[in-house]
Amino acid sequence: MEALPNANSIAYFDTSFHRTIPPHISSYAIRQDIAKKRGLQKYGFHGLSYTYILHAVTVFLHQEPAATNLIVLHLGSGASMCAIRAGKSLDTTMGLTPLNGLPGATRSGAVDPSLIFHYTNRAGRISHDRSLAVNVHVTQAEDILNKHAGWAALTGTTDFGEIVRQMRAVEERRAAGEAVGEEEGKWKLAFDLFVDRVIGYVGSYFAKLGGEVDALVFSGGIGERSVELREEVGVDGADGVVVDIGTSKDKKRVLVCRTDEQLEMAKECALSEKFWRRN
Repeated sequence: MEALPNANSIAYFDTSFHRTIPPHISSYAIRQDIAKKRGLQKYGFHGLSYTYILHAVTVFLHQEPAATNLIVLHLGSGASMCAIRAGKSLDTTMGLTPLNGLPGATRSGAVDPSLIFHYTNRAGRISHDRSLAVNVHVTQAEDILNKHAGWAALTGTTDFGEIVRQMRAVEERRAAGEAVGEEEGKWKLAFDLFVDRVIGYVGSYFAKLGGEVDALVFSGGIGERSVELREEVGVDGADGVVVDIGTSKDKKRVLVCRTDEQLEMAKECALSEKFWRRN
């Protein structure tokens, strides 16, 4: 700020894209007077990425955003998905915070809300004995599920590429008749768990869009680079800003889009006249 005293400071909210999510999807089944007072609802994140992807994909498909339905997978160390109907966010996996939805490098993703209390009690197992409960502050619970869960908790690494490499190595050793320790199953568990959650949301969003989906779009570091994950979901991969990786027989398009949130912010800033007015 000191180096650029005459520069405008502009903030873009990553949740803005999801303001079109209907109330019955963004609301939680809790007392609504308290929810509204405290702002407790689904906000969603990765909005800048979804905005960029929507524009890039509609240009690629030669159709208007308002006529486009997409299921977009932003898969990285922080992962989320979004159902886009008529160019607007209908639903997304992240909620009040980025913790909900898909698991990530250190995030648990969606879990039973009571899990944290059983995870931290003194019984060492599921117990409803109050004397065994530990007084877990909400910030401590968030810290456990945000920073000490996910692939790191399952495998010891936050690198999804390493998880895939280790999983393949174990499979090759097993195929060669080598003995493989039970501990080595952690790589496949992490991979399969992530794939399962992704497929679950794809199916849910396909149903919410009434089966009218113009394209399934993979993005983010994992979505763009992990051929193994895309194969499990049912497709293979390629290169480019937007690339069609489906087959000629596919009725639905399957695309890979290299997202660019920084460019999206710069573009929105450049196109907004209010930022360039001189007093």
